[in-house]
Amino acid sequence: MADGGSGLQIIDISNPGSPTLKGTLNTSGYTEDVTLSSDGNYAYVADGDKGLQIIDISNPESPTLKGTFDTSEYAIDVTLSSDGNYAYVADGDSGLQIIDISNPESPTLKGTLDTSGYAFGVTLSSDGNYAYVADYDSGLQIIDISDPESPTLKGTFDTSGYAWDVTLSSDGNYAYVADYGSGLQ
Repeated sequence: MADGGSGLQIIDISNPGSPTLKGTLNTSGYTEDVTLSSDGNYAYVADGDKGLQIIDISNPESPTLKGTFDTSEYAIDVTLSSDGNYAYVADGDSGLQIIDISNPESPTLKGTLDTSGYAFGVTLSSDGNYAYVADYDSGLQIIDISDPESPTLKGTFDTSGYAWDVTLSSDGNYAYVADYGSGLQ
């Protein structure tokens, strides 16, 4: 769980009626979001002004910091490519940051696209060719990421409110945008 100023919290939910704290790692920033590698050994944390934090959680009772990448702005949301080689970070004023995480101990910037608004949320198409960015007052930004080194803006939809987060339907035909005061778009 991303727990703001308290960092990463690992909670044992094997008994849903009695969840227990298993482990913690207080990151150096303000933990906004977390996602896991497909093998469950790493947690990728969007850590505010401290960028991306990569945490080894193979032992949930003793998580350890493996690598960091200080993004250029404020990391708010993170998602991973299906092959686990790239982290896509919604990075506030700097837009979308694409980080090569194939070596968790030494992540590197692969590409970036500075969106016109403030990137709050990001999700990927099932084929991994597009990133959908909730871009606050600029609405939904659709970015071609088929070449991670050179992402390009493909389309935009200016929602009526402030795009905060986005997810896609299972068939990939619809984007659902949490649009702050305007509700669901």
